[in-house]
Amino acid sequence: MSIVRENLMEVKNYSPYCGNWQSWCNNPRMSFNGEQFVCPKCNFITEFPKRFIKKYKQKWNK
Repeated sequence: MSIVRENLMEVKNYSPYCGNWQSWCNNPRMSFNGEQFVCPKCNFITEFPKRFIKKYKQKWNK
């Protein structure tokens, strides 16, 4: 499991940095939209597997 996935599952209210490394947005923290994490500046969307998102939502009651 990646560090980001581990943090998402173990650290309450953790959110990953934007993954759009070519972006002008300077990689802010992303927010969860109920399905994936989205960058508030450039709208980059994560592509976590549905199985992982299901576990994340169950863990944190999202």
